[in-house]
Amino acid sequence: MKTFRLVSLFLLLKEEKDVYSYRVPLQEGLIINREERNKSWLIEAVLPQSEEETFRPKMEAERQMVLEVVITDTHNDPALMTGRVRSIVPLESRISVIFDAVMASGKDDVSNMILEGLIEEGYSGHDMLSEFYQRKQDQGKWSKQAAARIYEQLGSTESRSKK
Repeated sequence: MKTFRLVSLFLLLKEEKDVYSYRVPLQEGLIINREERNKSWLIEAVLPQSEEETFRPKMEAERQMVLEVVITDTHNDPALMTGRVRSIVPLESRISVIFDAVMASGKDDVSNMILEGLIEEGYSGHDMLSEFYQRKQDQGKWSKQAAARIYEQLGSTESRSKK
């Protein structure tokens, strides 16, 4: 197993036809690659107690969600995972939310989506390269598009319960 520091966590939640992003107010976090055949990960997010109202309904409904995670350094590219809340553990003044997750999409998938779009729009050569770098800067937009594709594959919808 390999353990990494979790530096940011977003929930990319589907509501009807739109995907919206919820920045989880992470105070501390770890992400563990279990190195199993199914490529499963365990995520622990230490959060303010007030976040229990966000995560408890998702846990009770066993709701599958798309998670955008950044590990080790804030400058790293985010990865998209699908996961469910396994448990919520009360701590002295915070809560620990444990997720079971699997990798759904990485930086190569987002880059491929951007390149496919550029080709469809007729870009080539230096113009394509310049536009690629510019679009790559808007990571949130591309993560939402990738999340929408993932939800289509899951055949699942997420009702917004908070925010």
